[in-house]
Amino acid sequence: MLALLALGGIADSMVEIGILDWSIIAIYLTGMVTVGALLARRHADFDDFFLAGRALTTPILITTLISTYYGIDVLFGSSQLAYTDGVVAWFGYARPTYLFFLIAAFVVARRLRHEDFRSLPEILERYYGGGTRNVGALASFLYSLPALSLYGFGLLAELLLGWPPLVGMAVLGGVALAYTLTGGFWAVALTDSIQFLMMCVILAIAVPYGLQVVGGFDSLFEHLEPYYFDQMGDLSVLLVIAYAATGLTVLIEPTFYQRIFAARSYHNVRNALLAGIVLWGAYDWTVTIVGMMARTAAIQGAIDPGIAPDASLMAMMTVALPAGMLGFFIAGVLATEMSTLDSYCLVAGGNVAYDLYKPILKPDASDADLIRATRLGVLLSWVIGFAMAASFDQMLGLWVFMASILMSTLLVPILLGLYVPACRRPLAGLISSVSGLTSTALINAIIVLGGRYVDEEETFVFQLDLWGGSYEILQEYAMFFTVPLSALGFVLGLAIDRRRRG
Repeated sequence: MLALLALGGIADSMVEIGILDWSIIAIYLTGMVTVGALLARRHADFDDFFLAGRALTTPILITTLISTYYGIDVLFGSSQLAYTDGVVAWFGYARPTYLFFLIAAFVVARRLRHEDFRSLPEILERYYGGGTRNVGALASFLYSLPALSLYGFGLLAELLLGWPPLVGMAVLGGVALAYTLTGGFWAVALTDSIQFLMMCVILAIAVPYGLQVVGGFDSLFEHLEPYYFDQMGDLSVLLVIAYAATGLTVLIEPTFYQRIFAARSYHNVRNALLAGIVLWGAYDWTVTIVGMMARTAAIQGAIDPGIAPDASLMAMMTVALPAGMLGFFIAGVLATEMSTLDSYCLVAGGNVAYDLYKPILKPDASDADLIRATRLGVLLSWVIGFAMAASFDQMLGLWVFMASILMSTLLVPILLGLYVPACRRPLAGLISSVSGLTSTALINAIIVLGGRYVDEEETFVFQLDLWGGSYEILQEYAMFFTVPLSALGFVLGLAIDRRRRG
C-alpha cells in the first residue's frame, strides 16, 4: 500500500467543511488558474517565459523568494519536528539557514550577476564542459521534482477534505500545474505575490486560535517535557547537524539561482534576501510555536493523541478555527504549497529544455521549441514527483533525501568553479558530480532496503557492524558520506588532470 495511505490518525481528525469554507477555497483555486490563463500569451521569447524577461524588482523578488522556499514542507515539516522535539525545530533546523542566506546575499548573488547565465547547469558547462552539465541538470531536475509539495497536498486533502491522498495530490497539485504550464515565470512570480500575503495571514490566524485551544502559553510549560525548551531538544548532535546542513542547499539552489538571473540587478536580489531573512525567521518561529501548541493539544485530548506528527498542526486548526476562518486557513495553506510547487516544476522543466534538450538533441532550438520543451519538462517533473511522493513515509525524510542529492552532486564543483579558477578542470567536475550523485543513490538504497524503519526516530536506520562495534546509520546521515565522496572525486580528477598535463 502506498506510504501516504499509512498516515495514522489523519482520517479520525477530519471535520466537516461548510459552504462558506468551500466557497473561499474555490475562489482561491479559480483565481490561480485564471492568472495563468491571462498570462499565457505574454511571452515574447524563452527569456520572458523562463526568467520573466529578467525584469524582477525587489518587491516581487521578496514575495517570490519567501513563498517559494516556504511551502507545506516547512509548515508541516517544521511543525512535525516542533511537535516531537520542541524549539530545536527553530534553533537547530531553521536558524542555520539564515547564515547561508546571508552568504548567498553578499557573496554568491554578487558573483552570479557578473555572468550571463540562464540556469545552474550552464555554470557547470562553462567551467567543466558538457558532461558535467548533463549530470548537474539531472541532479537539479531530481531536486526540483515537486514531491514534497504533492506529498503535502495528499496529506492535506485526507485530513481536511476526506479525499484519498492520491486524489488530493492529483486535484490540488493539478491546479498549480495548470497555471505554471500556461503562464510561465510571470504567472509564478505574480501568484507568489498573492500567496505570500496569504501565507502571512494564515499564521497570524493560527496563533491566537491555537492558544485558545490549549489555554495560553503557560500551558505549554505545564504539559510539555523540559527538553521541548532545550535548543538541542533530545536529538543527537549528528542528527541536528544533518538537519542544519540541509541549509547549504541555499548556496546552490536552482530556484534561487533562477531568481538571481531573473532580477534587474544584484542590488534587487541582495535587498530581497535581507528582507526575506527577517520574514523567514518570524515565519519559522511561529510554525515552531504552533507545532508545540499542537503537541500540548494532543496531551490535553483536544486533538487525537495518535495523530501523525506531520498532520498535527492541521488537525489542531480544524478544531480551533470557526467557519469561514477555516476556509481561509485552508486556502492559505494551499497558497503556501502552490507557490513552491510551481517554482520547482518550472525549474525542472527548464532543466529538461535548456540544459538537456537544447545542447544534446537540438542545438539550434528556437524560442518556441524551448518553451514547448519546458512545458513538457514541467509535466514530466510533476508525474515523477507524484510517484516519489507516494514512496516516502514522512516529509522530513523526503526533504533530507532530496537536499542530499543536490548537495552531494553540485556543492563542491559549483562553489570551487565560481571562486577558484585553478580548479576549473573538466575531469574534476565530472568525477565529483558523478561520484556525488551515484553515492547518494547507492547509500540511500542500502539504508532503506537493508535497514529498518524506526518509529521513534521517524526514519530508516541501517545497523552497521564493523571492527567489533555496532553503529546505527540514519538515512539523514547519508550526506556525511556523499559530500566527502564528491570532494574526494574532485581531488582525484585534479590529480589525474595534473598528471596528464605534466
